[in-house]
Amino acid sequence: MPPQWSAFIQPEGKEYFYRDSGLPVVTEAHMYDPKTANKVCAWATEVERQAENQGLVLDRNMELFLEIDENNCSYYLVDRGAQTLFWLTEYTTTELGLQPAVSDSHLKLLLEAQYWSHVENFCMHFGGLPQKAIDDLILVFLHAHGDNLTSNLSTFPYTAAQCEKFLGLLNMSREYIRDGHVVAYVGRIWSIICYNRYETHYGQEQSRLSRDCAILLDDATEIQWTRPLLSLLSFRTSDRYLKTLDALFVDKFVYAHAWTTFMSKCLKTWRRDCCSSAMLLLLHVLCFFHPVSTILAYASSLLASASLLTGMFLIHRHEELEVAEAHEAQAYLSRVRSDYFKFQGVAAAYSLPRVLSLVGLITFFSQWFVLIWENNSQMYAISLIFLVLALFLSLQQTTSTSEATLLRTLNSQTAKLVSIFRDTSFYSLENKDSVV
Repeated sequence: MPPQWSAFIQPEGKEYFYRDSGLPVVTEAHMYDPKTANKVCAWATEVERQAENQGLVLDRNMELFLEIDENNCSYYLVDRGAQTLFWLTEYTTTELGLQPAVSDSHLKLLLEAQYWSHVENFCMHFGGLPQKAIDDLILVFLHAHGDNLTSNLSTFPYTAAQCEKFLGLLNMSREYIRDGHVVAYVGRIWSIICYNRYETHYGQEQSRLSRDCAILLDDATEIQWTRPLLSLLSFRTSDRYLKTLDALFVDKFVYAHAWTTFMSKCLKTWRRDCCSSAMLLLLHVLCFFHPVSTILAYASSLLASASLLTGMFLIHRHEELEVAEAHEAQAYLSRVRSDYFKFQGVAAAYSLPRVLSLVGLITFFSQWFVLIWENNSQMYAISLIFLVLALFLSLQQTTSTSEATLLRTLNSQTAKLVSIFRDTSFYSLENKDSVV
């Protein structure tokens, strides 16, 4: 290697190279190759020359990263004091492959996340982090732990149980903050937290205080008239899927632990629906020993089979997504989300096993009404049908929130009428001469 260059290996095994002279330089280019080494040294000299021409003083607290192409070079400069990246020329975030920002402080959070990612990847050569870096991180996790314990919609990227584990790990690592192995994961955690703060608009005029709070404008307008129709056709089964999916993908940002919890519940529900459909198919054995309606038997068995097939397909399709990371869940939800119907189609698909199983179950047990109709008086069969419908409606009414909503509405309107009547009475008493 050229003079003043040294090789280091980060904890995960990647080798990188560092120049400890003039402006510090790091690169992943293979410096043992003379051609590559000459290119790196030439480009480092060129960056220093351009900085000097601009009157920019690059001190030892700064660092240059170089990535060598065949005939070109990519770079960025690191300022450890300001904990940010910078360049010698002005660029837009699009040109740099970064997301847009709404203010200078918002952009600073995004660049700070990139800075900590640099610290994670090049952690072995600069003597470690100051004690404040890990102490501040412990305070962040202490607050996040309390926030998760007192709120189900915390915007922190880790759960309360994970925060507790991180606190134990960080407290054990306080004495080793100068070691590159500790620096690597501290840098990674800070990078995740800074990026999460960027997404929640931390410190901005409009910040996200809960996961279900949207702060960005969505240009796409969702078609609404299909929502009640979908709810009716699915016996309101799709409602909970639709509500959860909308809450999971607020501003197109996904929390890994929230997605994992949702997908685990979905898979558990689909497996239970598959078991119910399989048991319903087994009950069709009774049709061989009793005179039944062939059409109803075919219909109920077809519905149970369809429920079993759709349930198994959904399980097969989503089993890998149960342990998906945040970016994988975000990519999946972006693909399945419609511009006009949002997650209505996905919610309908997720509810299919339950809906088909319920309709198949109702169709199967309607055989009893056919048997009673054929073997007893028609009036008796009609009375039984009305009794079952009455029981079903009573169950629906007692377990539905519609009644409570109606009562709240009536109470609100009653309170308004009482208020109007009271105001009118006072007006009449104060203006006796005007009352006829």
